Amino acid sequence: MSAGAWSFLDAFAEADPMVRRDGIVLSARDVRMEAARLKQRLAAADGPVYLYCEDSGNFLAGLIAALSAGRDVLMPGHSAPGYLAEIGATGASLVTDIVELDSGATLVDVKETLSGAASNPLSISDRPVIGFFTSGSTGAPKTCIKSQAQILSETAVQLNLWGAPQGPVLGTVSHQHIYGLLFRVFWPLMAGQPIEALRQELWEAVALRARPGCVIISSPAHLSRIPDGLELLHCPTHIFSSGGPLALASAKDALVKLGRTPVEVLGSTETGGVAWRMQEREGVLWTPLPQVEITADEEGALAVRSPFTGSDDFVVMGDQVTRHADGRFSLHARLDRIVKIEGKRVSLPRVEEALRALEEIVDASVIDLPDRNGALGAVVVVARGGLSALTEQGPFRFSRLLRRALSVRLEPMELPRLWRFVEHVPENAQGKRPVSDLRALFADRQDDVPTILKRDVAEGSATFELSLEPDLRWFEGHFPGQPILPGVAQLHIASVLAEEAWGIIATGADMARVKFRRVMQPGDRVTLTLTRSASDRLDFKYMVDGDVTASGAIKGLET
Repeated sequence: MSAGAWSFLDAFAEADPMVRRDGIVLSARDVRMEAARLKQRLAAADGPVYLYCEDSGNFLAGLIAALSAGRDVLMPGHSAPGYLAEIGATGASLVTDIVELDSGATLVDVKETLSGAASNPLSISDRPVIGFFTSGSTGAPKTCIKSQAQILSETAVQLNLWGAPQGPVLGTVSHQHIYGLLFRVFWPLMAGQPIEALRQELWEAVALRARPGCVIISSPAHLSRIPDGLELLHCPTHIFSSGGPLALASAKDALVKLGRTPVEVLGSTETGGVAWRMQEREGVLWTPLPQVEITADEEGALAVRSPFTGSDDFVVMGDQVTRHADGRFSLHARLDRIVKIEGKRVSLPRVEEALRALEEIVDASVIDLPDRNGALGAVVVVARGGLSALTEQGPFRFSRLLRRALSVRLEPMELPRLWRFVEHVPENAQGKRPVSDLRALFADRQDDVPTILKRDVAEGSATFELSLEPDLRWFEGHFPGQPILPGVAQLHIASVLAEEAWGIIATGADMARVKFRRVMQPGDRVTLTLTRSASDRLDFKYMVDGDVTASGAIKGLET
């Protein structure tokens, strides 16, 4: 297939197994025949190929076909139609094995070939590149371009470090990301072993397919959810984890339930692999991978130089580290997850750590919300012991209990203002938690709060421009034929927006000087002004077209 870096693919004889798809074994001939067929179609056009496949065998054939046709390959992280449209992965440039994804897509399907004819030779030049889509701080997709040499040289390093797999390489992560691509596809192939076509999302499926000498390629998210009572007939020779630091408790749990302490691989799409560790106890240091140089800049941020980065200079990462004399290092909070709240720097990992330390909470992710004036939002998984309190008190008051518990450890600006209680924190196929998915949980419009056209929040006062849409819940049945915004709704809206602005509760139990001067109706554009006084009182004033429609004060605020 290639005289250079891809020569390991030529080492497979025509009848050698190259892909295992559950009970079906696909030969190297099967993969090459489909790649050759696909190449003819792809060679007739130019521009990048967007390659997304659920099946790793189909993915391999599509990759070989695109590269041998001289076309760059871009790898979408998932298959949501809106996302694919956003990155331009549509029509014939999209190569996929999902028939219903796009009617104009180029389909790839590796099947057992009945003929014993030899496959046509394919040659891959080193010019085409491979691109991965990652999420920046805004959550918008961005492309990271890697040369073939960068990717394959790292695979060779990992092979030399860990040796060849002696059994099936079972993955809970997707090959669409660089970690899954290296460890699930290229590593076994470079060792002359067939790959497993299907990703195993459930641990029960992993246990079912475990064979002597098997390897598990997983992530912190999956390793934190190994079910009790799971039984593997064959202990894996290696378990790998990447995508973020693995909690020590999860590492110990994996040792008990799977029989092996995971090997954590630190890295990023941009840098490739950087270092590894096995957490058999607290405080285990990270060891740089072979051919990787590390240093730290003036802020303590990890900087990396290796053949995998595509740069001759050190590439700065977002991780803060402490270097040790023996070349190893300890890892601290990510510097790129520090945001400014009320002019002060807030570490999101610190807030998450404080949340997870509460007995009511199992897991948590914290993000800033630019469309809410940078307020912090907490996505929380409640422990079994806290579910009754959540049910009895409701999400709003339960979140106040959590805020009070956090206030012992965190400063006021570090306390999340908005909360979402979920069964699992949203994660992608790599076990990472995309910012866009987390923020989407806070984007849903409440049907009991008007559309906010504009907001201006300061320390003691806040102004909201509101649009009273006809579908606002308060207008239902009040009154038929002539809907108006009732007084109780006006108090509720003022209380909710005060909580959003300052994290306070205006209960409405003690009110003063409340006056409703004129009605507000669907379609009105309303200005709501809130003033928080030092005397523990919230003043509110609604105005329409410059006229005051309602005003008053709510006393006895809670934080």
